[in-house]
Amino acid sequence: MSFRQLFDPASSTYTYLLADDATHVAVLIDPVVEQLDTYLKLLREHGLALHYTLETHVHADHITGAQAIKQALVDQPALQTAVSRDCNAQGFDCYLTDGDVILFGHEEIMVIATPGHTPGSVSYLWRDRLFTGDCLLIGGCGRTDFQGGSAEAQYHSITTRLFALDDNVLVYPGHDYKGRRVSSIGEEKVLNARVTGRSLPEFVATMNSLGLPAPARIHEAVPANLMGGTVPPAHHAAADIPVLNISATQLSKFWLPGKRPASMTLLDVRTPAEFATLHVDGAVNRPLDRLDASGLRATLNAEDTIYCICQTGTRSQFAARELRAAGFRNVVHVDGGTNAWQSAGLPVKRDS
Repeated sequence: MSFRQLFDPASSTYTYLLADDATHVAVLIDPVVEQLDTYLKLLREHGLALHYTLETHVHADHITGAQAIKQALVDQPALQTAVSRDCNAQGFDCYLTDGDVILFGHEEIMVIATPGHTPGSVSYLWRDRLFTGDCLLIGGCGRTDFQGGSAEAQYHSITTRLFALDDNVLVYPGHDYKGRRVSSIGEEKVLNARVTGRSLPEFVATMNSLGLPAPARIHEAVPANLMGGTVPPAHHAAADIPVLNISATQLSKFWLPGKRPASMTLLDVRTPAEFATLHVDGAVNRPLDRLDASGLRATLNAEDTIYCICQTGTRSQFAARELRAAGFRNVVHVDGGTNAWQSAGLPVKRDS
């Protein structure tokens, strides 16, 4: 067997390359789009055929390389991208559930559902190695305060699912910010400061009081990862990247009053009358029939993330396509529009 632990310094993300030496078939766990060239070089140098990219969850701090890798390896038809079904993501080939077994060459990986950081978080067990994503970190665990996270679910995933494994199983996390590379189940049972010796109520109280800032790239990473990632322009024409979509509930997780990054804009493309009746707070009205997508380049950066919203999600799709054609790279339409926003019980603003 072959094994490589790779690192993306910008997001402190670990990516794992596993390969069966007999058949030269490989798997990548949690690839990062900016590291695409590194992955392709490794695969070429070792003569490996990539059969799977596997996600531990929908990431908020980086964009997955799944789609970019698939586009770059069009000569490898066996390649499939995979994510947990409970992530409710689109644009992947396989949707995994607890207990699924992934075969590559003579090797196998077992899927272990470990919800908490997100509802769709999973861990992967391969031989004596466990790839835990953001569920179990070295000496800690992933946060649970956005994307539908649950501290209660996280506690049970760690204590009843992962800690039930043999103490000698090696723990390879999705991130580490102190340069640590590997731990073990036995070590984490004894030394994990977040979990060891804590009751469920104590753990929940700790997780709910962390007060961490939102990940810097959440507003672009989550929408992109819900569609399997995006292909960087150097490898694929920008016009060919599909317009992404996001639900109203997902948008509400990071469209927070007073905390929206300057590089994020919500365009309401309904008529002025509709907009005045009610709209999402912070939205800017740009009616579809008067939308000057090219003209927006004078006030918005082409790399900014633009969300388009209408009443039901129909007009927003047309607006998003116009913006993509005008050169904006990160365009997302809100599925279900303001109707879905209201149905979810989210606050609206009305012009008097």
